[in-house]
Amino acid sequence: MATPRPSRAGLIWLYVLGLTAVAAVTHMLWVAGAEPFAAPHIPWWLLALGFVGAERCIVHLEFHRSAHTISLADVPFVLGLVFAGGNDLVLAALLGSVVVYGLLRHLPPVKIAFNAVQLWVAVNVAVGIVHLIAGQDGLGPLTWIGVYAATLVSGAVTVVAIVIAIGITEGGVDASMLRQMFGTDALVTLTNTSIAIAAAIVISTDARAVPVLIVPALTVYVAYRAYAAERERHERLEFLYEANRTLSRSPEVAEAIEGLLSRSLDAFRSDVAEVILFGSDGTPLRTTLGPGDHRAVMQPADPAVAEAFAALVDADSPAVLLTPPFGSPALTEHFGGRGVRHAMVAMLPGEERTIGTIMLANRIGLARGFSVEDLRLLEALANNAAVALQYDRLEQAVAQLSELQEQLHHQAFHDPLTDLPNRALFMERVRQELRDAGDHMAVLFIDVDDFKTVNDSLGHGVGDALLVAVAGRLRGCTRPQDLVARLGGDEFAVMLPDVEDPLDSAGMVGDRILEAFELPVHAAGELVSVHLSVGIASSLEVDGDGDQLIRNADVAMYHAKSKGKARFEVFEPAMADAIVRRHGLKEELCKAVVREQIVVEYQPIVALETGRIAAAEALVRWEHPVRGLVSPCEFVPLAEETGEIAAIGRHVLREACRQARAWQDADPAGEPLRMHVNLSVVELADPGLMQAIREALDGAGIRAEQLVIEITETQLVEDPVTIDARLRELRALGVRIALDDFGTGYSSLSYLHSLPLDILKVAKPFVDGLVGGGRESGFVKMILDLARALGLEVIAEGIETPEQVMALRELRTEFGQGFYFARPSPATERLERGTGQHAA
Repeated sequence: MATPRPSRAGLIWLYVLGLTAVAAVTHMLWVAGAEPFAAPHIPWWLLALGFVGAERCIVHLEFHRSAHTISLADVPFVLGLVFAGGNDLVLAALLGSVVVYGLLRHLPPVKIAFNAVQLWVAVNVAVGIVHLIAGQDGLGPLTWIGVYAATLVSGAVTVVAIVIAIGITEGGVDASMLRQMFGTDALVTLTNTSIAIAAAIVISTDARAVPVLIVPALTVYVAYRAYAAERERHERLEFLYEANRTLSRSPEVAEAIEGLLSRSLDAFRSDVAEVILFGSDGTPLRTTLGPGDHRAVMQPADPAVAEAFAALVDADSPAVLLTPPFGSPALTEHFGGRGVRHAMVAMLPGEERTIGTIMLANRIGLARGFSVEDLRLLEALANNAAVALQYDRLEQAVAQLSELQEQLHHQAFHDPLTDLPNRALFMERVRQELRDAGDHMAVLFIDVDDFKTVNDSLGHGVGDALLVAVAGRLRGCTRPQDLVARLGGDEFAVMLPDVEDPLDSAGMVGDRILEAFELPVHAAGELVSVHLSVGIASSLEVDGDGDQLIRNADVAMYHAKSKGKARFEVFEPAMADAIVRRHGLKEELCKAVVREQIVVEYQPIVALETGRIAAAEALVRWEHPVRGLVSPCEFVPLAEETGEIAAIGRHVLREACRQARAWQDADPAGEPLRMHVNLSVVELADPGLMQAIREALDGAGIRAEQLVIEITETQLVEDPVTIDARLRELRALGVRIALDDFGTGYSSLSYLHSLPLDILKVAKPFVDGLVGGGRESGFVKMILDLARALGLEVIAEGIETPEQVMALRELRTEFGQGFYFARPSPATERLERGTGQHAA
């Protein structure tokens, strides 16, 4: 289990503990036992009062999201370095800081602890530096230099400690802010230290002259306040100028408001900023930045919240400060959801009405809330912003919202890839049409055959492009009033409304769709052969039930797939039972391999001249515990659809290779038998096929030459480029390639010339016609002559009679396979290598 990360508050406390350890160590090394440099010795309690008094005379300098405090605390600090022992100075500084931060400023405990501990570290550093530089100089020049160095370095230590704390709580410190903090601290420290050294010299020489220093000290304090006021006035003017420029230069009202709020967060050192605009049609729009990374631009606002904001301000009170409780329940809930602790709100006034409000919330820094000066600045900002936002730009925002809502509505009911209506819109339109048109409509449910193979072999980019192309061709096959939709994945649907004869019209559309996909489709630079399976259902059978109509068309589509794909079927009630059985088989097939229900049987391949068994073909079987033996032609297509074909194929491959080894071990003197294994087009496209074959060969300990991979001609049509590349990989490994059912596919002769084949298997229909001496005999002879010319072996399949064997021997056919020799059967310890009907 993962260890929970501490919160930011927890990290600060850990940081304070670390600083405490540093302070304790440096105190023992540099402070304990340090004696005063000069007389008179100032007691610790008097120094503590000096720290409290100096910290009461402070000036705040604010730099956007940070703030810096200037005080006269360096004066008692320097006097303590000169006239007090190390322990007394630490005690006075700690007691004074606790009184100031705890009793007078009421800071939270973590801030009190942090300020006290970082001051302790700073005092330790200062004492160590002064004693290192001054030595025994008393109050001479070396001590002055040491004091200057001590206050500057300890001030830098304080800045570094604060920066680390800010980094922990706020995630980082801007470089410009860091330069300002160091620069301001160094300037103030040098000034205060000079006054304090002068005071120390006066005190040690003639204490009666101390009142003379009150005037320069007060002058410095007044100068600090004047500088702070002027700087604040300059930054407020600069902020208003930049805000106006942002509003005027932003081409879009949403961009203008977002830029205004972003600048306001920095200027007011706030955590949340929000503008609510009141449209002329009564539609309120909300733009919010914060807390944290939260961002919402021109989103519809809760009308109750907008009304509550509008009620807060008017012409007599254009800007207000807010603290809990916030008034109306809608406002309280709105603020609670954003973690608002305190806020200020100003109206955006228009000539005839209030066009909106602007809110800043949750002040960052030492301040506990917003000041009256902050409120005045917000009011000025709101007045300037209102001029830029009202009238045409506000109406533009409302228009943008309407356009956005239309886009969102379109996206909710349309497929983002093809821009066709999606399942939700299609189902709604079907239900509506059934209510309006009754029995005069039909639905076509369409599935792209073997789409997964395209995705796996050519990539998802080509797959997506193919779906877009399919959508385009489907549109071209329908009328303008027909509805073409993508239901998801590779499934599409067409609704034919207002047709006189639903089934007849749907059949004509089905024919047009199948004809449209007789030619390959261009997809992302690839030429892909695509076929569709289509199911048709009409409103005549569903009695107004749109969901049932879609299900009927879906059932008919699966029936089309089970009958060979690339066709359409019209729904009949009897199909539903077949689909239920098919669905049950699909569910159980997923567990068949694990339950060891997938078994392998073997059928020998015999040398016709001698009767010697030269090879065996591995044939997959599913021994279902209830349904009995399930035919491969029934469950293999299911396995391809569910993706289980890969697991089944690899299981057959491993078992076949192990059995080949077992037969070899049983007859070590004989020639090793070749093992034929069938692979589907899905398996050939599997990127892990080559690794699986290597593992099967290595695991069984047989040579690659003993394995023969069988493929059919129809597979070659599916994806000739990928299949050709994979066959060449197999040939390079040493595996032999056999073309199964030769003569029943397409363009057979071209494959013999272009593909890396080793064996041809003549299909059973040609073997069946041999004995009659008709065209089949001549065709088989032509295949044999062609194979000999190309150096290929020939195996005749489906041999069932002695006459067929004799005819094949006369044609000098090398090998044969069929029930005449043996039916497929489970593996035995060894294959008999004799002749005759029971040779295996």
